Amino acid sequence: MRKRTFLLCIILISLLLPLFGAIPGNLELTVLEEEINQAILDVRDAKASRWPTIELEINGSWMENPPIGPITVSSDELAPAFGLPAPPITNYITVYDGMESTLYDFSLNITQPLFTWGKINASVEAQEAIADAKFQERRNREQELSVEIATRAVTLTELEAITQLLEQQYDLGRELVSLSREAVASGMMLELEQLETELKLQDIELALLESKYSSTEQTLKLHSLTSNRDFSAYTYNEKAIKELLRVPLETLVDESLSPRHASLQALTALKKATQAAEKLAKGSFYGKPDLALVVSAGYSGPRFPFVETDWYGQDDYDFTISVGLKTTLFDGGKIANSIKRAKSQEQTATIELQQARERIAQEVQEQYVFLKTAIQKIDLEQRKQITLQRRIETNEELYHSGYGNQQEVIQAKMNLLSSRIAEHQLKIEAWSAFQTLQYLTRN
Repeated sequence: MRKRTFLLCIILISLLLPLFGAIPGNLELTVLEEEINQAILDVRDAKASRWPTIELEINGSWMENPPIGPITVSSDELAPAFGLPAPPITNYITVYDGMESTLYDFSLNITQPLFTWGKINASVEAQEAIADAKFQERRNREQELSVEIATRAVTLTELEAITQLLEQQYDLGRELVSLSREAVASGMMLELEQLETELKLQDIELALLESKYSSTEQTLKLHSLTSNRDFSAYTYNEKAIKELLRVPLETLVDESLSPRHASLQALTALKKATQAAEKLAKGSFYGKPDLALVVSAGYSGPRFPFVETDWYGQDDYDFTISVGLKTTLFDGGKIANSIKRAKSQEQTATIELQQARERIAQEVQEQYVFLKTAIQKIDLEQRKQITLQRRIETNEELYHSGYGNQQEVIQAKMNLLSSRIAEHQLKIEAWSAFQTLQYLTRN
């Protein structure tokens, strides 16, 4: 009863997913939905083996010259048989009119399995486990894509902010190059220092090109993942990150290894499928016969049954009930090998499940440490920016009082922009780690 209810839930969810999908327009999820539908049909096929198979065959023929024609007897031959003298005039009596030109053949066969050593039930269990695995695979993939979209959307926002900061830095760099050229012309700066300033400007321009390229790449990837074009709901959430970091690492690891996790459920379902495959192989072992009830009914005659008159008058129908037995006695060891192979596949599925648990636990620990480190670096950059801002204010005061120069002011502003760019880059890394932890610990 529980398996039937679960299968009905899978069917219902698979039907509703295209209507209420969290990721509209994703073709990969659409393909996975079709695989679920195919797996459900496989389950229905396996269950259908419990029911009888009914086959009806109808053949109709028309013969221009039937092989058996009319049969006649002469009065000369017939009279002596009754002890009578031969008549003076010979007459012919038709004994059989011959075959009719039409011939109909009807055959109805009903085959009902009686006992199969549990092979039908094992087949149903295997197909249900595969359907469950497909469903969990689809659910897991949707979670992965949701995380990827959230990560790329925030990455795109941060890259746009980095691009704006680089443009500001590039403008300041051009102004600094202009001042260095004036200083070289007046003899206040070496030409080598001017070339180094121009080289730094080229580095900023290169970083600006890379940032724009990365933004375009993220946009194209997002468009391929979903038909949704509004990503304003995805923002960097520092509060959510710090709340996650307040959870003990051991708790996060335990949550990631919960049996309710989609990826672990998929592997568990595949393990059940291998167990059912072993039952199926054992049910076909040597000397284990399959029993089936076979009911056959047939009719062959010149008249169409239930339509033409006297269709049953010639007694041309038959009805047979029989019990069939079928078993394999020897096949060179194939069945024995299939049992061993099924056991090996079950062991492999068990090992793969254990490996997945170990990988998940390790990934949670790595991402947790990475996220914690990234948040600490962001905090350091923000504190560093306070000092850099004070340096800008100090250089501006010195410049306006005549004790400093404009190049020092510009360089201080560029240093502050570099720190802000580094902060946005750290936010991209932190958000990616946060989303990965959310995916691994969310059931």
